[in-house]
Amino acid sequence: MNFKQYLAELTSRPIPKEMAFPDEEYRRRIQKVRQSMAEQGLDALLVTDVPNVCYLSGYETFVPNNFACLILPGEGEPTLQVPEFEIPGALLNGWVTDVRASRFNDPDAALKEFTGILRERKLDGKRIGLEVRLAGLSIPLYEGLKAGLSQATFVDASDVVFGARLVKSPLELAHMRKAAEIVKTALTASLAAVRPGVSENDIASVAYAVLAKEGSEYFSCQPCVMGGHRTGWIHTSQKRTRVKAGDTVMMELGAFYHRYMSAVMHTAVIGHPSRAVEKLVKASNETLNLIQQSVKPGRTAHEVACEAKKGLQDVSEEAYSTGMFGYSVGLSFPPTWREGKFMIAEGVHQPFVPGMTFLSPITLRLPGTAGIGFTETFAVTERGCELLTARDRALVVAPA
Repeated sequence: MNFKQYLAELTSRPIPKEMAFPDEEYRRRIQKVRQSMAEQGLDALLVTDVPNVCYLSGYETFVPNNFACLILPGEGEPTLQVPEFEIPGALLNGWVTDVRASRFNDPDAALKEFTGILRERKLDGKRIGLEVRLAGLSIPLYEGLKAGLSQATFVDASDVVFGARLVKSPLELAHMRKAAEIVKTALTASLAAVRPGVSENDIASVAYAVLAKEGSEYFSCQPCVMGGHRTGWIHTSQKRTRVKAGDTVMMELGAFYHRYMSAVMHTAVIGHPSRAVEKLVKASNETLNLIQQSVKPGRTAHEVACEAKKGLQDVSEEAYSTGMFGYSVGLSFPPTWREGKFMIAEGVHQPFVPGMTFLSPITLRLPGTAGIGFTETFAVTERGCELLTARDRALVVAPA
């Protein structure tokens, strides 16, 4: 049986759907995106960034670097093209009825199928939006599109779907709250595993196990654990190092529920913390408090970043901080849980809107010596913000 027969067999019988949302939620999203398409004069939008494909269709995949595309015309039903291995991700998780597949190891056949669908939809000669600044649209695919639809006009529409995704619906927020409960449970268990002599991997194994047991799906970013001097190096993770008395231990964990995430970062110390560590912890948590107090609809990311920066004044000379106080999160696939380009940083003048969701990681590093970090995942509300991962952020002191 080849993949076309496989697809035909699967669609010839009732499909036991595993959709994250009812059809109406996806239809609402489609309508919102089509409003933006109309404003830009687009006859069709080719959605090739996998999180965006999922947002509009429900499609899920283990290999987001494989080509998939939702062909969304200005009117009529969309078509979803996926590689043959991902047929189940389209049928089980999605609502789109016109699903096409292509051979996984034949890019020429995939391009031929793709351009054939576009001509079938009478899109040659039309104005078509592409996600040229996002993952998913390769140079060979772009060149093949231009050759295959020589009369079409292709324009950059990279921000169309992301603009719709920024503000979460009540159903999306419910998934993020569920993910928050899962990740907080895993954090509690992981912090309890910190003691002298265990390895970073011993602690991480607790996080992996509890996240999976409590209901998390596969990770967009893996749980990260680092201890001792390795906490003083940004973007490190477990490498079998054993922790000892006096070490700080940082961990960042994320849980995923119908691909919606919430994440936390927390720090423990083995034995009595030094004054330097206590000072860093105080600055980190004061900064998170300032973010929580400052975020309000209508305020800009720049304004909140300027307020949050005040929390770091006492440690700005001795500790490294990125100067980035948060970024948009929500729906995600590997290799990152970052949702897009909206960051809480100086120079970003985009205003907050109720329903936006962010992760604020406040890490401070004494270079190559020690580091601490705490985060919150939060949603913007009509009056301020809701901490989805609200918990006790006190430094955890493990017995030496």
